[in-house]
Amino acid sequence: MNTFATRRARPIQRLRLRCWATAFSLCALLAAPSAWAFRCNSFVIDAGMAKPEVLRKCGRPNLQEQRIDRRILRVRVPAAPSSGLPPGSTVELERERQVLIEEWVYNFGPQQFMQQLVFEDGRLVSVKDLGYGS
Repeated sequence: MNTFATRRARPIQRLRLRCWATAFSLCALLAAPSAWAFRCNSFVIDAGMAKPEVLRKCGRPNLQEQRIDRRILRVRVPAAPSSGLPPGSTVELERERQVLIEEWVYNFGPQQFMQQLVFEDGRLVSVKDLGYGS
């Protein structure tokens, strides 16, 4: 009878081990730095940072371009009482908004990837590896 109980216990122990390993892996992934982060002069540069802060930590970029992008925003607002809609109704309005997009490229040399940083209205929104620098 002990043999049967031992055989049955092993799969349960393996399942528990797998659960613990999965939980540990998920915790490690959550604790890892953002995929959009990179190091610049020992500082971590991450999404959400302001342009002056990035400039202070990394210096001037090798390439800097900017453009204006137009975005359509849909906003729900309460309907006007004179609209003929039931009280408490909402209507959806479209509004156009201009966003200043800036792209900076840092070239850290042939041993490191070049980094493309994209700012929207002065805030860093993405970091992309471009390949090895020159």
